[in-house]
Order: sequence, then C-alpha cells, then structure tokens
Amino acid sequence: MVLRGCKTRSEHVMFSGDNLIAEQKCVDTEASTSDFPLLELPVPIIHDILSRLPVTTILRCRCVSKSFLKLLKDPYFSKIHLARAPTLTTTLILQENLGKSGSLHFVPFNLSESTLPSCSSDDQNIQSYDSISGLPSLTKLNAELGFVTQRLSLVGSCNGLLCLFFNSSPLERPFYSICNPILGECIKLPRLATVAPFHMYSNHSGFGYCPRMKQYKVISFMYLTSFNSFNSIDSKRMVAHVHTLGSDSWRRIENTPCPKLNSFDPFLNGALHWITDSDRPSELITSFDLEEEKFENVPPPPHFNLRYVNKVSWINIGVLRGCLCICYIYEDVEFVVWVMREYGVKESWTKEFSIDMKFYCKLQVEDLHRPIKFFGNGDLWFISSSDSLVSFSPQKRTFKELRSIGPWRIEVTAHDLSFVSLKDVMGRKDGK
Repeated sequence: MVLRGCKTRSEHVMFSGDNLIAEQKCVDTEASTSDFPLLELPVPIIHDILSRLPVTTILRCRCVSKSFLKLLKDPYFSKIHLARAPTLTTTLILQENLGKSGSLHFVPFNLSESTLPSCSSDDQNIQSYDSISGLPSLTKLNAELGFVTQRLSLVGSCNGLLCLFFNSSPLERPFYSICNPILGECIKLPRLATVAPFHMYSNHSGFGYCPRMKQYKVISFMYLTSFNSFNSIDSKRMVAHVHTLGSDSWRRIENTPCPKLNSFDPFLNGALHWITDSDRPSELITSFDLEEEKFENVPPPPHFNLRYVNKVSWINIGVLRGCLCICYIYEDVEFVVWVMREYGVKESWTKEFSIDMKFYCKLQVEDLHRPIKFFGNGDLWFISSSDSLVSFSPQKRTFKELRSIGPWRIEVTAHDLSFVSLKDVMGRKDGK
C-alpha cells in the first residue's frame, strides 16, 4: 500500500507500506515560561485550553517546541479533545475512486454556522460554485488535508481513527489499514487467511471500539460456497473474521448473519449494527458485541411484521442522540425514522419523525438513500440524487441545500478528527 501526498496546511506526511515518513518542521528546543506564559499554568488547564482550538492550530502548536509537543502527545489530551471536538465541528470525508486509484479529502465543517471554510492558496481565497445550482461546491479545494492511494473503501470511523479496506476483486485477498490522518499514522493489518477452494470476500466490514477492554476491532465477512456431485451450488454461508488491533491474527466465527448493506452510523454501546438479508422480521437487525464477539438479534419495532416489512423498499441503521435508530422508506412515499429509547427493549421503539414525500415537490425516493449522519440537534444530513449535500431539520420541517458535490459520484462520510495515537492503541494488549 502506498498513500501518496498526504498533505495538511501545517505539515506534510506520506504513508508507505507499514512505515510512516513524517516531515514536521519542529523547533528542537524546550520552550521557556518567559516565552510562553501559558506554560506556567497547571497541565490540566493547559490541556483544557488547547483542546478548544481548531485542529490545524493544534497541529501548528505541536511544531512550536518539545514542551508543546509533549503536552499535545499526552493521551489525556487526546481524550478530552475527543470528548469536546464533536460538539463543535465535524469533518466530511470525500471518498473518490477513479480506475485503480482512490483518494480521501477531509473538509472541516462548523456545525454552529453550517458553513464550510473557504480554502486559501497564496493568500488568495478560492471558493468554487456550481454553475447550475449556484451553491458553493464541496470539493478537495475546501479540504484541510487529503491523500491519494489505490482503490479503497472506507469501512468506518471511530474515535478519530479510520479503517480502510483495499480489495480489487472479490476473489483476491484483501487487506485493511487503520490510520489517523492528522497525525500521519498508518498501520497495515495482517492479511486474512486464504480459505480454499470456494470463497468470496464480501464488501461488508465493521470497525469499532470496546470501551471496557479498551480495544479496537475490525470484523470482515466472507461467503463460503459448497458444491454437490453435479457441480452445482449446494449451499452458501457467511463467516466472519475478527481482528484486534495490536494482535497478529484473525479469529473466525462460523455461520454469521449476512449484512444487506453497510450501515451509515453502525457503532453504539460497544457493538456494531447491520440490517441483514433475512426474510424474518425478528432477524432484520443484528448486532455484534465487540467484547463477547457474539452476534445477537436486536428486536425491531413492534409493527414490523412480515406484511409491513414487504412494503419497505429501503432501510438502514444509525445513531440519533445516543440511541439506535432505523430509517426506512415505506411504500415509496414516506421516509420514516424510529428510535430505540432503551437499548434492547422492543417496547421502547418510538417514532421520531417522518417525511411525506408528496408534500415536497422536488423530493424523490432516491434522495434519501445516501444518509450521512444524524447530528446532536437531530438534523439529518444526506446526499441527494442531484448530488447536493442537504440537511433536514425535523423540528422546522425544512430542507436546506448546503453544498453542491458535482456530477461525479463521491461518497461522503462524517468523521471526528482526533489526536488518538496508533502508537498508544497498538501498545495495549488484553485491555491494558
């Protein structure tokens, strides 16, 4: 794997295989309190102050001196920054694949202002606009950082870490990488074992964090096919492989549920969640507990009987204000969101809101097939069929077009940047 030209406005980094080359111009001296009166304060207060700064400013602070770098590499700082940052900003990842090449670009977004910053080059502001919609364009020109690599899929984002999946063919052995883009850290996970003779790697994967064990884990799904004496398919089943970051192997789990599609926001309560391809409503939602490494069915809303489910044309799963939620389109005319107020309790499902598409003249069913995330205020962001970034406010019952993405198909994912270091993560074993 080669990730080329990963670049921020304050540093330049390049990934190559398992090794990282980072070029940071850092003052090789200790800062004195006379130069920086801030350093006279107690360390917890300094951490609290610095955690409120924009990410790019923090990156520049890391290059001021050894004293600042030591403060900002402290795991306690990454912890408080992670807890605070999502309430202030989010980052949109623009994922693009062209032929055998792929790229990721990271665009910061101020949630309080709902505006994207303009990009500057040679002290001149650059802001492009879509000629048809008149909206500012969401492009790599807005990006604070980005990198180019081979064709990839973004598995998920967790605590500022990204899980990337590289696979050019379902029959070839894929591999996974974990990276923290703002720290310029990247690791390549051990390859999955070859399963002979009839197997096919699935595009369904998951990435999450077990808070009790303090471990990050990746799960990968694979189809196994067996043939009868007439050389026709006798059976087809799904198995999963699980990897714990810091270990050197994958563990296999037999006869797992089959995810229907990747969830747009799957991680909650130490578990990953998917919509399955099962015909039984009771098996529609499955979870994978990252501590026990077991699959369990999550009870759907009480009205989800077979007759009702057959009228659902599209369904996905996410998280809304710390609760599991499902979004689905019913009879091609209504977009519905239900929330599970008490996790695992079927009777706690509550209808959050619905959108009657007949009352919005430009709204189409396909517009709501690409949700990005529910934010703290309850707003849902999604990519419309006209390739615009759109926000829907359930309280105001209004849609707002935020940005134009352009005629090419780009996947957009919400990501919270953090200073969680892979060196700390990989150093933990057995939850230590």
